[in-house]
Amino acid sequence: MNRYSIKMRASNEDEGHISGAEKIILEEELEQYCSCLLRRALRHSKGKPDFINLKIEAVREEEILHLPALAVTTVNTANPEEGRGIVRDYLHRLGVIRVEEIMGFWRQSYAMRGAMLLDVDTLQRLEPDRERGIRATYMDMETEDSTIRWACAGKNHFHEALVLATKVVSHPNIVAELCISDDPDYVTGYIASKEFGYVRITTLKEMGSPQGGRVFLFRGNEQERGACIRYLQQERVLVHFREQ
Repeated sequence: MNRYSIKMRASNEDEGHISGAEKIILEEELEQYCSCLLRRALRHSKGKPDFINLKIEAVREEEILHLPALAVTTVNTANPEEGRGIVRDYLHRLGVIRVEEIMGFWRQSYAMRGAMLLDVDTLQRLEPDRERGIRATYMDMETEDSTIRWACAGKNHFHEALVLATKVVSHPNIVAELCISDDPDYVTGYIASKEFGYVRITTLKEMGSPQGGRVFLFRGNEQERGACIRYLQQERVLVHFREQ
């Protein structure tokens, strides 16, 4: 069975990053998904891109790590302050000590292109390139429900975030992930960990805000850090998904 990794990135000279997406698909799906992702790049709420890149790479079946999707919990919140309070509660449940400082680093990640990799105990930033950050890539869902799979050729924040969070927190040195989307019309975010799964928090910012970012909370030594970054950026992962 031949598979391909396909990645789309769209940007604008004035607005910067507009849209990004990726899939790991069968060879016979390649043409259709390329068209879908191009349409997605051209119709984003953040504006019209003047640069679109499609990157296509062959993926061998034996390279793929298969993971079950994290269990999902949804917490309904009335406003961003309440939502951030839920994040704090879950960080305390994980035994994290410097919660308020971590919340501050999360806000700093809003200006980054990728995720911040933060030592959960020392609060040392660990990404080799602080502007680029860490990009968790080479991942997709695996499901027998074709409706769900094809829906994800368009933007589905929940499905895509669940795939990414499942890959990220499955690494033994990742304590948790915090995320708010930078899409102005999407205010739901999440905290994820191995201990309690994927927790959707319905309001983590004001509607219309373009601010968003993510933090990977890491615990380990320097050698483990290098292995973790390689995993996040290079390991091919399919997340086995059931509708929840």
